[in-house]
Amino acid sequence: MKPLPRLFVPFLLLNGAAVVAAPVARWDFGEEDTSRAVVVGTVQRDAPGPRPPQFPDFDSYNTALRLDGNGGHLALTDPGAGSVLDFSNGDAITLEAWVQVDGFKANDQLYVVGKGRTGAPGFAADNQNWALRVRAVGGQFGVNFLFATPRGTAADAKAPATPGKSDAHWHRWTSKSGFAPDSGWHHIAVTYRFGEPASIRGWIDGKTVAGAWDMGGVTTEAPVVDDDAVWVGSSMKASKAASFRGGLDAVAIHREIVSDADLKARFRRVGGGTVAQLAPVVMPELGPLPAGRVVATFHEGMPAQDRWLNAVEKLPGETLRWTGREFLLPRLPLRYDDWGIRASWKGPVLTRLAADVTLPPGQHRVVLRARGLSRLWMDGVLVTSTKPPKGDAGGHDPITPVPTPPLPGLSRVAFGVQEVFGEVVVKLGAPVRVVLETLVGGKRLRAEPGELVVAVQTADGRSFNVLHTAGEPVALTESAVGASVAGIETLLGAFDDQNRRAAATTQHAFWQERHRVARLWAEQASAASGASAVPAGAKHPIDAFLADKIQRALAAATKVPAAASEKFHTEVLPILREECFRCHGDKQKGGLKLNSLEAALAGGESHVPAVVRGKAAASELIARIKHPNEGERMPPKGDTLKPAQIAILEAWINAGAVWPTAPIAPESIALAPIVGDAAFLRRVYFDTVGVPPTEREVRAFLADRAGDKRATVIDRLLADERWADHWVSYWQDVLAENPSILKPTLNNSGPFRWFLYEALRDGKPMDRLATELMLLRGSDREGGSAGFGLATDNDAPFASKGHIVATAFLGIELQCARCHDSPYHSTKQRDLFSLAALFERKAVTVPKSSTVPEAFFEKKARESLIKVTLKPRESIAPAWPFASITGVADDPALDALMMNPQDSRERFAALVTAPANTRFAQVIVNRVWKRLIGAGFVEPAHDWEGHAPSHPELLAWLARDFVAHGYDLRQLARRILTSEIYQRAPTGKNLAAGPEQRFFAAPEPRRLTGEQVVDTLFAVSGQPINVEEITLDADGKRPADSFISLGQPRRAWMFASLSNERDRPSLNLPRAQMVSDVLEAFGWNGSRQNPRTDRETDPNVLQPGVLANSAVSVWVTRAAPRSELAELAVNASSPEALVESVFLRCFSRPPTGAERAPLVRTLTPGFAQRVVPASAVKSAEPWSPLPAVAWSNHLVAEANAVKVEMERRARATPPADPRLRAEWREAFEDVVWSAVNTREFVWLP
Repeated sequence: MKPLPRLFVPFLLLNGAAVVAAPVARWDFGEEDTSRAVVVGTVQRDAPGPRPPQFPDFDSYNTALRLDGNGGHLALTDPGAGSVLDFSNGDAITLEAWVQVDGFKANDQLYVVGKGRTGAPGFAADNQNWALRVRAVGGQFGVNFLFATPRGTAADAKAPATPGKSDAHWHRWTSKSGFAPDSGWHHIAVTYRFGEPASIRGWIDGKTVAGAWDMGGVTTEAPVVDDDAVWVGSSMKASKAASFRGGLDAVAIHREIVSDADLKARFRRVGGGTVAQLAPVVMPELGPLPAGRVVATFHEGMPAQDRWLNAVEKLPGETLRWTGREFLLPRLPLRYDDWGIRASWKGPVLTRLAADVTLPPGQHRVVLRARGLSRLWMDGVLVTSTKPPKGDAGGHDPITPVPTPPLPGLSRVAFGVQEVFGEVVVKLGAPVRVVLETLVGGKRLRAEPGELVVAVQTADGRSFNVLHTAGEPVALTESAVGASVAGIETLLGAFDDQNRRAAATTQHAFWQERHRVARLWAEQASAASGASAVPAGAKHPIDAFLADKIQRALAAATKVPAAASEKFHTEVLPILREECFRCHGDKQKGGLKLNSLEAALAGGESHVPAVVRGKAAASELIARIKHPNEGERMPPKGDTLKPAQIAILEAWINAGAVWPTAPIAPESIALAPIVGDAAFLRRVYFDTVGVPPTEREVRAFLADRAGDKRATVIDRLLADERWADHWVSYWQDVLAENPSILKPTLNNSGPFRWFLYEALRDGKPMDRLATELMLLRGSDREGGSAGFGLATDNDAPFASKGHIVATAFLGIELQCARCHDSPYHSTKQRDLFSLAALFERKAVTVPKSSTVPEAFFEKKARESLIKVTLKPRESIAPAWPFASITGVADDPALDALMMNPQDSRERFAALVTAPANTRFAQVIVNRVWKRLIGAGFVEPAHDWEGHAPSHPELLAWLARDFVAHGYDLRQLARRILTSEIYQRAPTGKNLAAGPEQRFFAAPEPRRLTGEQVVDTLFAVSGQPINVEEITLDADGKRPADSFISLGQPRRAWMFASLSNERDRPSLNLPRAQMVSDVLEAFGWNGSRQNPRTDRETDPNVLQPGVLANSAVSVWVTRAAPRSELAELAVNASSPEALVESVFLRCFSRPPTGAERAPLVRTLTPGFAQRVVPASAVKSAEPWSPLPAVAWSNHLVAEANAVKVEMERRARATPPADPRLRAEWREAFEDVVWSAVNTREFVWLP
């Protein structure tokens, strides 16, 4: 490439006084051309242009301009007002050029030439006077004309007032057809008379092309006119997205409508023009296929979702290959990046199912169901095909009538899926080669195939069977296909696991080295601290540390008279804690601490002791409390101390300011007894897999006489993949996972739940999980850790993420620092925005919304506790502010823990997870301890400042052990679960005690979480969670950046906010909402705008209400047809056995005699006659099907009525198993209901 200072404009009128036949500007790009147009960026001037013999009208040495799409362009200054480059109403314009476009992207909108929209200072960003572009249209390049009208005109009257939020003032015309990518040189042109929208005409290769005003509609308004420049080859501050990619020649601007004859004559090519032709419709040659298998291949990056390949295009390479047995595919395999983190398919994805299938000779009727463009071949014959998917009308699509099944008793085609039929004649002989191709997803469409199935009518004409290669036939019925889909989901899940884990191995060597360094650090830290020895006196290290604190506390308590100790801790210390510790606890305002006697005697930055023993009048503490000047008086906020409180403090100081160890309440150190086997089993199941043990598991454990059976079951449960189902909900709260199934609102994240779930399933170490989370990998909308980086409608999203990371992994609360320095913490606003800059990989500016208005500080009687030390729009560079807190500094030694030391985001992650960061390991240990024991060593677990650990030696030991074992959460859990403290009766009051008096002689009583309550209700009933798919886009018509699908929940953590703040019945998901109501009653919240460690655990009136009277309670206590409860009732040998089974399912223990007797009396009458004779069994008639409602049709009046009826049906009592007599069945259901409504059901034993 050569630099190009000037280019030739052979004809340029600067006064616009006359309309002439010649162009007012033309660029021919000759080698010696010079003119007023200047080059910005790098371009190639002497590239070959259209030349003979292919283009005989050009010279053999014709040269063109070549641009690489990186912003290089020509700029021509507008001579001034009223120049020939300005166009307004009544003016005619013709824009033309020869173009050669390199490659193709589905969102290409490449500028050829345009006036305005350069982004130059002093001009509006949307000042497009006119522009000629090429735009991607269905895998081809169409010609495109664009201009803008001034905001506030009639064209913009219906648009919102917010700048940048409306496209109404933009007017864009795009041709409906185009030319193929990489197909050489083409001539394009547009003619138009401003103010006359019907005058628009487009040309490609000497032929007119039809088009449409596809943005802003038609307008008679005049375009924006100003003195902004003309650019060739780019726009919008030389944005890559707008920059031309390829060759340009003969670019011209005319102030007239060039005649059809002239434009037709512009293009002459030997052999004619290149017209994009579809490739021949021929069944692909696939070679040998494995016998008895359906081979599914997936090819991402197809050029368009609404057509097949053109003749000049090539099929993208195979991305994945999977094999099954049926022509039935409920979803695509998951896409993972090269670290094994969920990514998005690059749609459209050509999905091809192929197999050699044996069919009897003769004529066969075939049905194909597919959402997108599809075609089905059999032995080279195109049997049937479907059309491209239709877009939606913004909620106004008509309600689709309930489809008729192909034959009575068969399933109906799914909503948003096409159903077509075909006929094929099979000859006697070899198996039939069957190939199905479908395009899945595409531009702004999720890669979801809907219902993809091929079925063949049976020989008797009464049914259809899914086309298959092996195994038993699968009838096209709801039940048979449902069972088959469940099996396919299992196989696809295993395939996904294999692919994800194989990709993750690419990072194993890096993490093995990091963990080797971590083990070395842990060994050195233990040796250096001298704290590696576990106290003697107990079999388990944890119990030894706990016992040691109790013994030390008892010894210290004898050194001070009990009365003096009690007086200090009941009268003096509460005043200091409530009034002083907030600013002078671990936070050292003025360098002063008051949370220990030593600190109070030392004083602060002034070196004046706060307390002088025996001399209250000389103590600065008393002087400041009694100071007459409000600006100097302490405490600085709230009411002043009462005289009685001051007198207590003065008396304490005058008496010598003794600070004794807290008196020990006997009950706080009395070790609770070890719970029995049944209670232990129930507790450990909930704490590992989140659901109770089954009846069979309880019986087996209680019957086991092995001495190590508790350790055995712990190991088995820790290896259970349901561990992830239990723990993911905790991290959803802590990390503020907040996806929206509707258009995003404040602080919506992506659904990074799937990243968390798969990381926990795969046993990723906690330092790796945190690192990969912070690196924001994979898809932000489809489950990658990149979803953590989203914070919609937030003007400082990475500040929000810095806050979350600090609370989750470091125990540093930064919520106040978003807008000002923390008044009760040592953290500054600069700290938070420094983290944001690390996260964002660049300096960040403080938004105006993230500062306290100056008016807040006006007319304050005293200095405010709130300090604002950053100015709006101040730039903050990446920096690590927490070296002193964490023990790790940002220095070159950290580089060894990174793959790319130049990446500030990875540096942030390394600083958080480095072995030398003692705070990270201790915070994780504290979180796990609190979840299993009920109270943390440090409380609250998310905010450590000013809060000392109750057992610093044990916390440090567990943290080093955690690091030494490679940050393995399961190993950490095993340490705790195998201790005696975990297995003791839950009678502790540790949460209410201060750190000095927190002894952990017993764990805390714990209620089940909302997720555990819901999962247990369905587990006890043996029914799956049967609710709607968690999406408002069931027909897959909306883009993933505004609508997502969270799938069909099978566990409670898979629910989310249902986003129906609009309170539209048509947007309701009735059954899902009813389950959400139960979750919310027990503390769950699907809208997590901020991180949360502790949920509300106080009882409320909703909790007994949802257990007693909710629709969910009715569902799970009903002996539904063929449900586990019904089978239990039908097969019970006696009322006594049935009552025992209910207790084992609901409480994980057998009933006592007192519990058993009344329930047996309830079930005995009619027990022998409870089963209806088979000849008399009559099943209930099913509900008639209802039309489907999604976002695409939710604004239609009928949609509300459909959803109201769906809700009515959901609330109705479900049908019961007809094998059971009603009177006895209802008594049995009452027994189950009464068990569910006990306190024991929702509390851990």
